[in-house]
Amino acid sequence: MALLLAGGAALLAAAGYALGLRAAPPNAAAPSAVDIGFAQFMRGHHDQAIVMTEILLSDRSSKLAGLASAMQAAQLIEIGQMKGWLQLWEKPLLPASDSMDWMLLGKEPPDEALSRYLIACRNSPGGMPGLATVEELQRLRTLRGEERDRLFLQLMLKHHQGGLPMAQFAAYNARTPAVRTMAAQMVVEQTQELATMAVLARR
Repeated sequence: MALLLAGGAALLAAAGYALGLRAAPPNAAAPSAVDIGFAQFMRGHHDQAIVMTEILLSDRSSKLAGLASAMQAAQLIEIGQMKGWLQLWEKPLLPASDSMDWMLLGKEPPDEALSRYLIACRNSPGGMPGLATVEELQRLRTLRGEERDRLFLQLMLKHHQGGLPMAQFAAYNARTPAVRTMAAQMVVEQTQELATMAVLARR
């Protein structure tokens, strides 16, 4: 089962990578710091979501398997696309630091909401709010059944809430059309997933 999941994940990531390579033609405008920062940081942000979904899906008793599988598939494709862009741009796959200051380089000066988010990023381990700690991930691994489902929802709600402002920013401020399109799609998908998870968490 684990081998099948790993094989499927690799295929999805490879498909996303191929899409990323095709989405940026050689004569495309050079990416901005926003394009690069978004691709690097959201790729890392997605990596943790994949870890959490893999932990959840290892428990066959989970009632959230359908939701987790859908989230995993979408994010693996997006990781592949972002990796493809970064390699085309000849940029590192991961940022050199945890600084989110690339979000200061938008079309307009930061408003109050963005300023609060950047302060939260500076005060958060890992550079952005909502990331699960090592201890939280280990606890997720040790729980089973409804307890694991409940903690997964709590962690993933925080995770999405922490990453959503980044996607909203890139959807408006990225220079590359493919990056703006992906970021806008993430906003829609993750807003819907947040609503779904909020309902499930109240049950």
